[in-house]
Amino acid sequence: MKQIKHWKIDVSLSYVFLNLNFFNFQKFIIIVSIFYLFFFTTTLFAFPTYTEVKSNYQPSDIRFYDRKGELIQRLRIRKDYRSEDWVEYQEFPKYLVDSILHAEDKRFFQHNGVDGNAIIASFWTSLKGSSLRGASTISMQLATILDPELQPSPNKRKSIFQKIKQINRARELESFWTKEEIFTAYVNLIYFRGELKGISAAANGLFRKSVSALTPNESYLLAALIRSPQSPIETIAKRVCALKWERDGGNSDCEDVSRFVRESLFRNTDYVQYPSFVPQFAKSILGWMPSLEKSSDKIETTLSFFYQKKVEEILIRNIKTLENRNVKDGAVIVLENKTGNVLVYVSNIGKESSVSHLDLIRTKRQVGSTLKPFVYALNFQKKKLTPNSILSDSPIGISVYQGIYRPLNYDKSYKGNVTVRESLASSLNIPAIRALSYLDVNEFVSLLEDLGIQGLQYPEYYGPSLALGAADISLLELTNAYRVFANGGTYSPVNWVQESNVRIAKPIFSPQVSYMISDILSDREARSLGFGWDNFLSTSYYTSVKTGTSQDMRDNWCIGYSEHYTVGVWVGNPTGAPMLDVSGITGAAPVWRETMDLLHESLGSKLQSPSEAIWTEENKSNEEKSSSNPNEIEKTKSFRILTPVSGSIFAVDPDIPSGRQKILFTISSYDVSYSYYLNDMFLANAKGPYLWEPKKGEYRLEIKDKEERVVSLSFFEVR
Repeated sequence: MKQIKHWKIDVSLSYVFLNLNFFNFQKFIIIVSIFYLFFFTTTLFAFPTYTEVKSNYQPSDIRFYDRKGELIQRLRIRKDYRSEDWVEYQEFPKYLVDSILHAEDKRFFQHNGVDGNAIIASFWTSLKGSSLRGASTISMQLATILDPELQPSPNKRKSIFQKIKQINRARELESFWTKEEIFTAYVNLIYFRGELKGISAAANGLFRKSVSALTPNESYLLAALIRSPQSPIETIAKRVCALKWERDGGNSDCEDVSRFVRESLFRNTDYVQYPSFVPQFAKSILGWMPSLEKSSDKIETTLSFFYQKKVEEILIRNIKTLENRNVKDGAVIVLENKTGNVLVYVSNIGKESSVSHLDLIRTKRQVGSTLKPFVYALNFQKKKLTPNSILSDSPIGISVYQGIYRPLNYDKSYKGNVTVRESLASSLNIPAIRALSYLDVNEFVSLLEDLGIQGLQYPEYYGPSLALGAADISLLELTNAYRVFANGGTYSPVNWVQESNVRIAKPIFSPQVSYMISDILSDREARSLGFGWDNFLSTSYYTSVKTGTSQDMRDNWCIGYSEHYTVGVWVGNPTGAPMLDVSGITGAAPVWRETMDLLHESLGSKLQSPSEAIWTEENKSNEEKSSSNPNEIEKTKSFRILTPVSGSIFAVDPDIPSGRQKILFTISSYDVSYSYYLNDMFLANAKGPYLWEPKKGEYRLEIKDKEERVVSLSFFEVR
């Protein structure tokens, strides 16, 4: 049989009969069955094309890229194997191809899927009593990988009928795949050692390099691993030495080869997974968009790696300055206002963090005073308060189920009667409690849920302390809620990946309410009552910002927005341990300010409200947009009733003759297209101040535009 060079379909059965004088009839039947199965059996399984196999191939890691296409993170999603990118035939070094062919299938480019010499030799060996083994070409091995019916049971060899079917399927595969495609798919789908699946993973796992950079010795080792990947190292070393000896014509030092094999295989203890700059950000993407794990192995994110590294440096530097005040960690997130794109996602201080594996951006904590803007916004929306309304900052006791709740301001002082503007800008606690009392707490909890905040308790669980941030909320949720004010009252979810089709937007507040909140949170003068004039919240460009500190100084927050960005900062301890005399203005605010300055270095100064343009769009018709003066739009949004101050009480003097007593109505700007309304009754155009004769009663003074929309209001009483 050694003289047979090729397998031919017209093999003569007589030749077989002449050599059967030492076989029984049962073995003759086996041979006839083999020929029958080889030439006439068919299968219902249809091989996929090479393109389909390649497209269905999934590396064990997902790769994440920043908005400029830079690889920033790899995250493993397959735990059963380790694989990398598919490698095409033209990327293989010639000596790698030659080594694998020499070890596995010397006549690969000559046969049609089956090596006749090896097949017949294997059959004769089987008929003599040995097990069926060997003779598998690369095409036959690939057919087994692709066709589940050909795969043997665990810990068992293929049956003789599986072997014959494998032969048939290999010939079928070769009929519509090229040789190069078969070889390429084969080396990308087989295991080389341990969990290393595919040539790319093997090259990186064993040698820390790409396939194109493999040396001849490394190629010999990879080729030797294919037949039995889990063999002992000494066995593999002998196999490599024999292969190298055959390829180099006997000029090889087996000691050097063995040393090289041992070093390479022992090195494969820690697979290099790089880069790993934003592991928590990558996990967050898959948490919010789990479908991405199955749909793609390359994800183009909205993150800016440039700003990511800069903000990390800002956070780490500031945390170090607070170490003596028991501040151990922090987190920063930056969102683009219009799109909701995540620009920066610093989940902790990195390697120096005691919880570097923990995402502090998604960790829920009490948010302190950062909920106050939403309390006032809902009051504005329901027209129960205005920025000029008067609230009392004085001692208060509220009955709750535990007893009497007596809130205090941060500095434990009282300011007396203050406007809503001053109360919110200076973050006074007691006026915020009073403002919440004007609302149904159920409504406020529903509002927070509409803002994307999840996991809230039932309203009675919080009581009046909800106004002071008693709820547990994540930095991600809180920052995106503030983005609603920057977008004129419209909510949309955070966007993680580029060209995302998710565009869910819903109105929460009116543009007027959003503007009023933004205006208050940017008012340096009103803020000075609580924070003074010189602090980290004042910027040279327009920003609206709010700080917060949870009970016992356990959590420190600073959330604010400009025309383009919303930045959220948390500073504190992952364990929940209290900080030492660190408030929002001294803890999180410096990080917020530096981050904002970094983002606006190339944008220039913006001195108008970020929600201003949105309000303009909401309140003007297409005709007005084309004809109105931009200065008129600015004046429209700066309308504010100056007198009477909301909450004022007047008394009629009986000693002054009737008609001689007047109350002066004034506003911040005058325009004939706006009007004074008192208890919904038209008084006059707002072309100047207005004198009104007082009568006993309660009144609501409104300034309305020509479409009778309220732009400012004030409540007062005459006694």
